[in-house]
Order: sequence, then C-alpha cells, then structure tokens
Amino acid sequence: MEASRSIDRISSDVTDLVTFEGCAELRRAVPLARILRSRGRVFADSSGSAATYLLSEPVSRIGVFISHNWGVSRMLKFLALSYHFSFGLASILVLPFALLLGAANALGLLPVVDDSSGYPVGISCRMLCLVGFLVLMLFGRNILAWFGYEGPSVFLDKVCIHQEDMALKEQGIKKLGAFLAASDSMLVLYSDIYFVKLWTVYELASFLSQREISEMTVVPVRHALVFCVVLICLTITQVLQILANRFLGNTELALPVVALIMGNAATFIVRRWHRERAAIDVRLTNFQLHDCSCFCESDRPAVYSNIAKLMRSCGAVSSSAVQEQALDAFNDLVRRTMPQAFRTFLGRVPFQFKHYLAFAAARNGTLMMDEWAQLAHGRDPRAVLADSVGLLFQTLTVWWLVAVAITTLPAFHLQLTGWRSVAWCSACVVASLVPCVLFMMLCEEGAVRAAGSDLVLAAFVAADIC
Repeated sequence: MEASRSIDRISSDVTDLVTFEGCAELRRAVPLARILRSRGRVFADSSGSAATYLLSEPVSRIGVFISHNWGVSRMLKFLALSYHFSFGLASILVLPFALLLGAANALGLLPVVDDSSGYPVGISCRMLCLVGFLVLMLFGRNILAWFGYEGPSVFLDKVCIHQEDMALKEQGIKKLGAFLAASDSMLVLYSDIYFVKLWTVYELASFLSQREISEMTVVPVRHALVFCVVLICLTITQVLQILANRFLGNTELALPVVALIMGNAATFIVRRWHRERAAIDVRLTNFQLHDCSCFCESDRPAVYSNIAKLMRSCGAVSSSAVQEQALDAFNDLVRRTMPQAFRTFLGRVPFQFKHYLAFAAARNGTLMMDEWAQLAHGRDPRAVLADSVGLLFQTLTVWWLVAVAITTLPAFHLQLTGWRSVAWCSACVVASLVPCVLFMMLCEEGAVRAAGSDLVLAAFVAADIC
C-alpha cells in the first residue's frame, strides 16, 4: 500500500477534515516576510491575537505549510526559515557586493596589509563579505518586502487560525488537514520533540494520507546554526591570519594553530548534528503514537479519531477497522516510510554542494578578490589573474576535500563522550587540515597554486602575450 494518496481519493467520511467545502474564508495564508519580521518575533510564544490573525489573508492556494513545535527556540526557527528560503537569495545578492569590493581593491581605494609575496593584499573582502551574506540571508526577505515583494505564501498555525475567537479557532484546528491539502508542499522544522508532540504527528498523518513524500521538505532547526557556525569559523580564521600577517609577519606559522582552534569549534557543532541525525533514525524506528504528549489531554481523543479516519480513508486499513487497528497502521506507516525519507532529506553529510561552495567562497573567493589590490601596487595583471585561477583550482581540489572531511569524519565514534569526544574532534581536524597545511607550506614557492596558475601563464606564452 502506498504511503500517501491524492486528495481526490479521500473518501467522503473525511471530506470535512481535508477540504474547505462551505467555509472557504478559513483558507488563509501569510506572506513569508511577515513572519520573519523582527527576527521572527511571531515565534516568541504560541499565544495570538486579532492582530496576528490579520497578518494572514484569504487565499485560493497556499505555497508552503510550515509544521513546527512551539517548544523550540524562536531564534532557531528564525535561522532555519531564513536558511531554507533565503540562502539562494543571499548568494546571488552578495556576489555584486563582493565584486564591488574587489574592484575597489584593484583601484587602491581600500586598506591593505603586507604579504609574503612582496605585494600588499586587501582585507575588506575577507572581513565584510560574510557580514553581507549573513545580513542578506537573515534579513533579505524583509528588505525585499520594502519594495513590495513579501515572498511565498505560507501557513503558520498561530497566524492563520484565529487564537481569540473560540468558534473560529475550533474550526481552524479541525481544518488542519484541509490547510495541508491546499498547500503545494510541507516544510517540517524538525527538532528532537517533533515526533513526541501529538499535534505535529497529526499534521504528519494528514500529510501521509493525502500527499507524496516528495512534496515534503525537512529542515532540522539546528542545521542553519551549524552552517552559520562553520561559516563564521572560516571567516574568523581569515581574520586571525590577517592579524598574524600584520603583527607576526608569518602566516605559515600561525595558520596551523588558527586552523586547529577554529576547526575544533566547527567539528564540535558538526558532531552534534551527526548525533541528532542518528537519534532521528532511532526515534522513527521505534515510533509509537501513544507515547506522544499533548498540551491539552482533552484533545487526544479527537486527534486519535481523526487519524483513524484518515488511515481508513487512504486505505491503510479497511473501512470497518476499529480505532486501535487504524492507529497501529499509522505507527507502521511512520516506521516503514519515514526513516528512509529522513535519511534522504538529510543526506550522509550535513550540507549540499551549494553549501560547500559557500564555505569555499568564504575561504578562497574572498582572498582572491583581496589579492586584486596588488594591481594598484604595480603587480603584473597576468600574474594576478594566474594567482586567481590558482586559487580556484585550489578551491576545487584541496579545500573541497578539507570541507567534506571536516563535516564527515565527526560522524564516526558518536558513542564517545567527554574528553574522548573532544580528542576525537581534534583528531578529525588534524586528519582534515594537517595534510592540506603541509601541502601549502611545502609548495609556497609556487606549487600549491601552480597547477592552476601555470595553466594560465602557459596560455599567455602560447599566445605570445608574455
């Protein structure tokens, strides 16, 4: 039996649960930018008012149904939503900002520091691009709202269901399945309490009875935090290298120490993510509906009854099955479909290719544009171009492998705790970074970037430009 069914196959006895027949005015959604205002102030608590209800408006279709728990920190949910909806936006908008800084470096308009190459390099890209990216990721939607674009429509229970008018509230809660049916997709803000809270489990039951799993997206609420911490650690490494170069005059000696400190910080956060991923598997494999908690226990019989109706309607059990049989079928459905689905959503490593690309840009892309400052101090443009290509080559080889290793190795030996866990994190950093650092130090005279640089210089020679 398939895990989900389209709405047209839902039987008539649950029509009231999954459609807005006769009450289309209840079908409401809110533009994304409105719930992200003031760093997600609407997520501060579950209590709403007539004012929060007015943030939403009647719609014919909902873009994304947001499923979440009110017991999770407001800031974690704000980060997760910004990360999910605004990563691409920030990546696109930060590019012209970085190029503008690079051009200002090339014109000699920005501060520089001495470099072992004999030519000064800029510092602005390495110090400002991350700030620009994070500002755009966290507040880009609000900035676009000033120009009239508030983003996709979303369902958020507190805003789309009236919280003060009890009659409207009861109707809205009864129509959770209908809100899901009217949505193009479902976004799960996953936390360790998601599968122990009855109402979010009910939302999942409504989804599984009507839709395909491919229409669901899962974002662990700590995932965005992990991404931001790793990105910040990379940038702090850059800043500390600048300071070491300025005051010690030798970044080759400072780099291993800085990399070890920042690498440990990043690895510790990544290791927590791997532990959470392992816990998700265990939790789903042993899922039991009766273990779920409910803020108001008087709601439990109604939720159980609705889940049973949905299971009978989608064919998980026969129409004559008693409630306990239907609830057991739901347990089996979750255990059978969700572990693999979550493994697919989360992947074997914490990040997708685009996120690793962001890490590489934070490390080598910003350095490349800071090196453009050498153009204003008399360096041959062909040599600067060759170095830029060499950095890109280095990014796609050495640093790519480092990024993958430092986010993958912490997944091993998750049973270690205390100092043993700290020691393993350090070993992961050493295994990831030391070969790279040694390679760079041994090849400082021209070989780390040389493979890429020489290709460019060879092209110049072949074209009789040099």
